[in-house]
Amino acid sequence: MAEIVNLNGCDIRFEIHGSGIPIVYTPGGFWPLEQGRTVAERLKALGYNVLLWDRPNTGESGLLFQGENLLRIWADQLHELLRHTGHSPAFISGGSGGYLASLYFAYLYPAEVKGLILISPPTDNREILDSITKGTFLERAEAAEQRGMSAAIEAAGDMWDFFDWHGQFQRLPHKRGQLLAMDPMAFARTMRAWAHSLMGGGRAHFAGLTDEQLATIDIPAIVFSGLDEIDGLHPQHTAEALHARLPKSTLVITREYYAGTLEQMLRESEEQGDAPLVGRMDEFVRSIL
Repeated sequence: MAEIVNLNGCDIRFEIHGSGIPIVYTPGGFWPLEQGRTVAERLKALGYNVLLWDRPNTGESGLLFQGENLLRIWADQLHELLRHTGHSPAFISGGSGGYLASLYFAYLYPAEVKGLILISPPTDNREILDSITKGTFLERAEAAEQRGMSAAIEAAGDMWDFFDWHGQFQRLPHKRGQLLAMDPMAFARTMRAWAHSLMGGGRAHFAGLTDEQLATIDIPAIVFSGLDEIDGLHPQHTAEALHARLPKSTLVITREYYAGTLEQMLRESEEQGDAPLVGRMDEFVRSIL
């Protein structure tokens, strides 16, 4: 059952499944923790204490519009959540958007990470990334600047709007009022800053980190490539590039490793998410305990 804790003025929703080896799983996109429950149940059966959470500005966690970097906000709040739950140090895992959160957390708080499980690094295709940046951040900023917060809210709903504001409003209607009460210029500045921190160096697939910064993540890691073709959202080559830059990385080419069950994985990907990878995740964890 989900719990809510207020950490530094922001409500954070989380769940803990099972007991045993501590691990955090953050689902892809900006999806809420429900997307991680299948992964959590499979890990629980293998002897894990699984922490799922809604990141700030997602799901049923609170709004936190401050700072220059959204991934930094997520990392700082996860740091506080791990302290609150006594879950640290833990294995840190996540796919796609959850991979970005996990990688950045490991960069900022390496002492709290026993090992990294990094699934489906996103594309470096500039056209796709520009669409995501525009739909998630910049269109909202422009609407707020030109027509106010009501227009910024109504602008939400594009297929690339990862915040899924309308979905969040359905979960917690008071979030609409909180957004409407924000200063539109401050909102726009924050959204533009978050877009720039992620995209400014053309390294969104590396959570905005430089090669030098990635080289400091001296933590055992396993990288699972995505299942998309070259121009998809999670191509193989970005996983290979990440693997080459992390000092202690193991690479799994998912299409090859799971060749025998690949078609089933693709058919069930929306329902199962990263759950089919749990067995290999467990092998990695136990190899470094």
